[in-house]
Amino acid sequence: MDKNKGYFSGNVKVQVGDVTVTSPRADLDLEPKTKKPSLATFFDKPYAHQIKDNKKHEVKADIIKVSLIKKIITAQGNAQTNVLENSKPIIIITADEQEYDTNTNLMKATGSVVINYEDMTATSDTAYALMDKKGDVHNIKLQSRATIKQDKSIIKGDNIQYSKLRQDIIVSGNTLSDVTFENGDRVIINARTQQYNRKSNTIVASGKVHVKYSNYIADGPKAIMYVNSKTNKPEKIIFIGRSKIVEKGANSVEADKITLTMKPKTFEAQGNVKTNIDQNSQNNNQDKMEFTL
Repeated sequence: MDKNKGYFSGNVKVQVGDVTVTSPRADLDLEPKTKKPSLATFFDKPYAHQIKDNKKHEVKADIIKVSLIKKIITAQGNAQTNVLENSKPIIIITADEQEYDTNTNLMKATGSVVINYEDMTATSDTAYALMDKKGDVHNIKLQSRATIKQDKSIIKGDNIQYSKLRQDIIVSGNTLSDVTFENGDRVIINARTQQYNRKSNTIVASGKVHVKYSNYIADGPKAIMYVNSKTNKPEKIIFIGRSKIVEKGANSVEADKITLTMKPKTFEAQGNVKTNIDQNSQNNNQDKMEFTL
């Protein structure tokens, strides 16, 4: 009692609200004045779990600390969080350290973060996951060296936010989208910000947009790519603002708005159109131009 400390060993089990923690060994800190338990520290590969309806929230680590006052669980060293629905994992998060606030259902992971969720694998230095009272994931936020991989496609940026409700991914800061579609078409997009929406099947890129597609390179302030929801093939890219498309470093078209249709492969350029065609460098200045390549 003089040290305000409790020591426990051998099949230790502690119940904190609806969270159960088990481990071989644990320490318990007491409040100096009230002598009430304030912090429980579990050692030697402890295990914590929380059950809500048909979902189970698990936490594993080298050390788990539970704030009995703030109801915050901190997992340190090889930390892993699993959320299971009907015994099947729906999200797995690994990191050097994780913190889960049972009051707000907000989880923070830091250090070598890896998240496996739905059909995505995400990595970053820091990540936040917001869950509702039922254990469903609503939002995921990745910070610093963030990456999301889906099948053959990859998205990178300084920050990435995923919203399950809106079904979109927002990427900011040195963004890169390298998307390979089922038909083999590959589109690489660099921009300041990008937004991919699954409901509308569009990718919106803004700020110093640089696009590589087939034999074409395009630059402009904004671009919108539309993908067919049934075939999962790119249908067209619309460049908004003064944009330029170059083919194989020779032919080019520049206009205030350019629409590139994938099949059949056509261009429609509008507003102060300027073209440079063939090796003769023939320049044409028009208000509107449409042609098939």
